[in-house]
Amino acid sequence: MKKTLIIAMLALYTAIGYSQITLENIYSYSGAYAKLPVSGNKFYIMDVATSQCRIYNVNHTIWKTLNLSVPANNYLYDLRYLSEGLFTTDNSLCLAYVYYLYDATNAYYTFNAKIVKENGTELVAIPGCQYMEVVDLDNNGFKLVAYCYDYSVSPYTVQTRVYSLPGQILSSVSKTLPGMSALPYPNPAPEFVTISYNATEFSGSGTLSIVDMQGNIVNQLLINSSNNRITIPTTTYSPGLYTYLVVAGSKTIDSGRFLVN
Repeated sequence: MKKTLIIAMLALYTAIGYSQITLENIYSYSGAYAKLPVSGNKFYIMDVATSQCRIYNVNHTIWKTLNLSVPANNYLYDLRYLSEGLFTTDNSLCLAYVYYLYDATNAYYTFNAKIVKENGTELVAIPGCQYMEVVDLDNNGFKLVAYCYDYSVSPYTVQTRVYSLPGQILSSVSKTLPGMSALPYPNPAPEFVTISYNATEFSGSGTLSIVDMQGNIVNQLLINSSNNRITIPTTTYSPGLYTYLVVAGSKTIDSGRFLVN
């Protein structure tokens, strides 16, 4: 009897110790959570093939589908700032997105960005924009910083545009999909790419993984917190878009994207 009780207690302890992490769902797309102040918690994904942003409830049932205006031969590159009350003052559901065109003849990319309401109403178009960040300046309000590139010239040019925003981020889990906290260079990267990361966020070692658009890990490197950047040859990479993730322990330190042409 005593032996049986001990076995039962061990089984219960094991169940408690190893049943707390549960796979809820699998999406075949890049996705992120957002806390919307009016509509609640949502999960949204980027479907490049259909130029859509699909938004799901926390129980993974579909909530809304946003059809994004992307010109012919262009493709979605990033979705950012799914929000209510950031880009307007009436709590409209809005989204920022970036799309690109690849010029195969001259081997360069052209990026553009738009901020739209859920019904497709365009709030602003940002030519050349590849990356954007929203910054809270407290008493000076919220600003959108857009980094715009012209890759049709060599060396490529960079333009930074600053926009005042009418609203604020009231509450958000993930402002960006899939967040880019550092800008790799050069970008595009025909021969090499230098990736910076926040070494103060971890101690010891971590890993830097490079993933292609099909989700395959094409390279994985050990990094050390004594450095804050790494240069990687790209001559063996196929032309296309790559995502990198800097992970230490269970924490993602930095992430971003770069192009190889």
